[in-house]
Amino acid sequence: MPRARNLREAYNNFVVEPLKTKEEFRDFYVERPESAPSPIEELKDRIEISDRKEKYLFLGFRGSGKSTELNKLLDMIDEERFLVISYSIRDELDVSDFDFRDFFVSMALKIYDTAERNGVELEQDIREDFKDFVKRITRVSEEEITRSKGLGLSFPRVIMLKLGREAKTRECVRKELETEISDLIMRLNWLIMEIETKTRRRIVMIVDDLDKLTRVEQGEVFFYKNYGLLLQPGCFVIFTFPIPLTFNPYYENVRSAFDYDIILPQLPVKTVDGNKKEENLNFYRTLVDRRMDLSLVEDEALDDAILSTGKTSEFVSIMRDASIKAYRGGKDKITRGEVKDALEKLRRTYDRTFSEAHKKSLLKIYDSKEARAEDVDDSITRELLFSLSAVEYEDEDGRWCDVDPLLLPLVEKWKGSQQQT
Repeated sequence: MPRARNLREAYNNFVVEPLKTKEEFRDFYVERPESAPSPIEELKDRIEISDRKEKYLFLGFRGSGKSTELNKLLDMIDEERFLVISYSIRDELDVSDFDFRDFFVSMALKIYDTAERNGVELEQDIREDFKDFVKRITRVSEEEITRSKGLGLSFPRVIMLKLGREAKTRECVRKELETEISDLIMRLNWLIMEIETKTRRRIVMIVDDLDKLTRVEQGEVFFYKNYGLLLQPGCFVIFTFPIPLTFNPYYENVRSAFDYDIILPQLPVKTVDGNKKEENLNFYRTLVDRRMDLSLVEDEALDDAILSTGKTSEFVSIMRDASIKAYRGGKDKITRGEVKDALEKLRRTYDRTFSEAHKKSLLKIYDSKEARAEDVDDSITRELLFSLSAVEYEDEDGRWCDVDPLLLPLVEKWKGSQQQT
């Protein structure tokens, strides 16, 4: 993936996806500033020295780079001592219809699949008991599994596909596990013990994209009502956690039950007083420099894109959109006009969803630099944080919130409307 030399190549280098391969990390990864370093090194050390099977919450706003950092962790952990299982619930399950019972089935299937892929010969009674249990709760017949084998699908893959795609299968699972969730977790832990004993490696499971559940209520049910179950798997587990839930009073009760909560800070492009943060601005400039020759973008256009976004995924999206606009316009570089058009398009997407209550709350956040829910039932504030309309920062100024830089022109418009009324 060479550094782009023209706008066509730039468009293809600005893909809004986590870095995954060694080549992508080599070519595109940018170290975070010293003032807000990645917490992954500390997380690695905690895993490697711990005698316990610890459970971690990994926090950060969507688009801040959590998945990239977790993918980096895969290559950092000692593979002779640890067996890392990483998967995304968004890839495997239906996040619009998500339930904690679906999750535990998917987790058990991933562990079983890991045994098969690594040639671990499970004890026959454990293997057959697990398969019989899963077939019963999903109501998948042996004939269906046999047919799928002919198509090259393994047992865990067949079940996972049905769980992710068929509402009927999910309905069966949830009904059966109303009273048998502990039986599933017991079998899950038998699998873990078998694999760890026979490989002499400890399992580390990374569950990504839990922060991308489509509704705030889903995250609250999963983490707040069922967090006791999340502590029961007998291996290390890293759960990505929706940071808007930290603004709920219940968070402190849940946080203390886990071994550690790791926060990937969002990088503000300005201080709480509105001054530019050059160290963070340089992070975004370097991100572009890794992907394309800087002669392909006007300096002022690049500054506009950085100062108007300030979130990694949003910034990459703007640069990708601006590059195709400049390419289609027959230009040889991105100008302020293309960046402005890309920003306006994204800004309108947000603006359509705001009610008067949302606008009032955003104005309050803008003035106070705080985004605390007034009570447990304050859904407006959490919706703004969940949608990334409001963002929390932590730096030398302490912890503070502000409106997404993208929306500042809208804030000025709303303030003007209030003054007129």
